[in-house]
Amino acid sequence: MNTRSGKLFEQMKDQVLNIILESGLKPHDPLPSEGELADRFGVSRMTGKLALQALQEEGIVYRLPRRGTFLADVELEELRQSAGMKLAYDSKHPRRTGHYIALIVPSIDDYVGSIITSVELAAKEQGFEVVIKVTGDEAAEAKAVRSLSRQSDITGILLFPVDRKICGDHLLRLKLQKYPIVILDRQFNEIGFDSVSHDHYRGAYDMTSHLLRTGHREIGFITSHMNKVRSREERYQGYIDALLEWKVEIHADRMLFMEVNETGLTGVTAKQTAIQTFLNTDCKLTAVFCSDDFLAMSTLNAALSLGFKLPEQLSIAGFSNHSVLQYAQLRMTTVGQPMNDFGSSAVRLVMDRLDNPDGDPVTIRLKTELMTSDSTMSVI
Repeated sequence: MNTRSGKLFEQMKDQVLNIILESGLKPHDPLPSEGELADRFGVSRMTGKLALQALQEEGIVYRLPRRGTFLADVELEELRQSAGMKLAYDSKHPRRTGHYIALIVPSIDDYVGSIITSVELAAKEQGFEVVIKVTGDEAAEAKAVRSLSRQSDITGILLFPVDRKICGDHLLRLKLQKYPIVILDRQFNEIGFDSVSHDHYRGAYDMTSHLLRTGHREIGFITSHMNKVRSREERYQGYIDALLEWKVEIHADRMLFMEVNETGLTGVTAKQTAIQTFLNTDCKLTAVFCSDDFLAMSTLNAALSLGFKLPEQLSIAGFSNHSVLQYAQLRMTTVGQPMNDFGSSAVRLVMDRLDNPDGDPVTIRLKTELMTSDSTMSVI
């Protein structure tokens, strides 16, 4: 870029700042596009593009592919005081002075509790304390992400997202800023983030293969909404691929995709009723693999209420080794998710991202564990 174009580019940058200040824009409000800036100020589209890119590098705006340019989480008063405001997190000089790692979770249950314990132990070994934030929905999650990412004493964020497969603008912004954020137990479809999860596909494949090895050929599959959580898709695919590997014919009527939206006792009752109908419809099943342990419990209760003799007439397996299984009338066969390396893997990804902010996203898949017990038996 020559001196003349450089001066013009700086002037355009100042003009965009004036638009932000004079219009009283709020964080995440859209800004004029490159073409609109070119038309408005009589410059080339490239000049407008360079100005917006410079503002993005300074953390004043963020740009989303095919969506446009938006104002970042900045204070207008700070912009007035200094048009060259620095990023709270500078991707070229990663912040290493923070003493905390933030852990954001949607709720706290048995599984999330084990994640918290694992992360806290790993963080302590690296000299960090963990700040835990519980969110109930995506709006609260977004607010927590924005707030914690601006705090200079927080080195990075570990996020267990609210159920969904689309990441959301609050995460895209951090991705563009190269902020160290690691996604726990989830993956998003359109954007790659550093992530740690168990190998849901392999766990489901191994469980289905175990049932096949013990003589079962009529194996049902029950799952909750797959459109919200990618891990359920992976468990379903593991089930399908195991059947294909064993050359067992796949029947759609041996699968139940739950569409129950109710929660609490009403939801449990609705699920059990749906499972009872499913079992009555296809009495040829000799085994059912459920995508989580709660469904396995509901399936066990539904089968018993229908008079099935377990596991002689129907073997039942779950996924997760959740503590709810202690209340089952039979010791449940399930897929365990060991937590030994979960926290250390997540914390290590934060440290690695600080050292290499421009590197490709890293996905760590942890091994699952096949845990056989009284709810399944061989039919050979």
